Amino acid sequence: MEKRIKTVWILTIITALLMIGGQSYWLYNQYCYSVNEYMHTMHEQIVKVEKEVFEVRYTRRTQRLAMTVNYKIEMPDSTDSKGNTNCIVSFYNITQEHARLAKEPDTYEALQKRLTERRDTFCIKNIPNEVLLDATSRYSTEISNSLALESLDSAFLANGIIPLEMEKITLDSIAWNSTYAPTGKLFPPQMRVTYPYNPFQKQAFTATFSVPLNPLIRQMAWQLMGSILLILLLIFCLIYQIKTILKQRKIDEMRKSFVNTMIHELKRPVQTLKMCVAFLNNKSMRTDEQAMDEVLKDSMFELDNLSAYLAKVRDMTRADYEHTPLNIRTFNLCETVDKLIRLNNAPADKQVILRPHYEMESPLVTADAVHLANMISNLIENAIKYSGKEVCIDIYCLQKGRTLTIRIADNGIGISASEQGKVFDKFYRGNNMPDRNIPGIGLGLSYVKLLTEAHHGTISLTSQPGRGTTFSIVLPQ
Repeated sequence: MEKRIKTVWILTIITALLMIGGQSYWLYNQYCYSVNEYMHTMHEQIVKVEKEVFEVRYTRRTQRLAMTVNYKIEMPDSTDSKGNTNCIVSFYNITQEHARLAKEPDTYEALQKRLTERRDTFCIKNIPNEVLLDATSRYSTEISNSLALESLDSAFLANGIIPLEMEKITLDSIAWNSTYAPTGKLFPPQMRVTYPYNPFQKQAFTATFSVPLNPLIRQMAWQLMGSILLILLLIFCLIYQIKTILKQRKIDEMRKSFVNTMIHELKRPVQTLKMCVAFLNNKSMRTDEQAMDEVLKDSMFELDNLSAYLAKVRDMTRADYEHTPLNIRTFNLCETVDKLIRLNNAPADKQVILRPHYEMESPLVTADAVHLANMISNLIENAIKYSGKEVCIDIYCLQKGRTLTIRIADNGIGISASEQGKVFDKFYRGNNMPDRNIPGIGLGLSYVKLLTEAHHGTISLTSQPGRGTTFSIVLPQ
């Protein structure tokens, strides 16, 4: 059995860890996917902001210098079906004087002769026409109105985008489009953007941006909540399963302890009855009337013990499986307590004093008379059993308003603080008993507690080892 329980625990824990690991891996991939999607959206916004800044620079490109740049596309005849062009782009310096002369026909030929100051020439292969036109505009704009990172930073901030760092760089080759890539940091995630603001001269700026977590968390809210709930449910099921196994194990141990205790408790009366039957089978000994009386007395005593054991087992079984059916009625508690004191069968080797105390507005109470009598009888029996030769038991019945309190105080051996929380468990017997041969199977107090709770009441105790114990039962009226 132990090996099976250990195997179940190990398999359950392994399964739970694998499921939690799988759920965490799925959640991590979902997080990475959401980060990439958000980076893509954020990159599009960054490109949009840069283009807006470029439009402003393009509009102001002639306001700072008395010279602008014109370009001439040569060999535009090799355009494929996709609209990609192979050509040579040449850039020339055009001053404001040249622009004025270009408006006068008489000086047009003179102007064409002076347009010989070529600035740059680039051989372009396989790019779309719109990209080519945008690149030429960016070249002329950068010559006339160079990009300032401060203005770009201000534009990003105005749109809610916060760059961590930004710098201008020169690329190894011409790049026509902006690119981005994650930096590898996930909490919080970051991305690095490279944007060619002047492709012909391989000029670009790079910027690192932090991806805000709040939008990601909102985007993944349902996945996060579902995963957390699933993991919590799995952990709860694991804990519940372990607690159930431990409870079953405890019940199994209690069952074994109960069987062993019952064997031990029943062995003594059976042996005594066997001896009595053997005595009665001897014709010569039957003539001794005094001996016969002793044998019959011992037989009745042991039969009473057997009946008491069986009655407790029956009551506990009924309390467990029939939910303790109660016959609630109004009866005289004082008469019931007096009857229990009068019929109490004290052991011959003990001197027992039972003292009732009544502080009641009325002797009539509402409860199950039979069960309440059994509860008081069990507590009195325990007080007598776990006390010395001289036993003094005080029974207090207190009624005030809609509350009935029954206290039973004795001068017995007491209960240690470490065991006071266990005495109401089934089959539990204290370890500080002076005599381990005291009859009992550990069901009395658990039976009293079950009946008290069936009445919607509470039971408690106060005790000091060597000075006695007081049990208090509080029942609503």
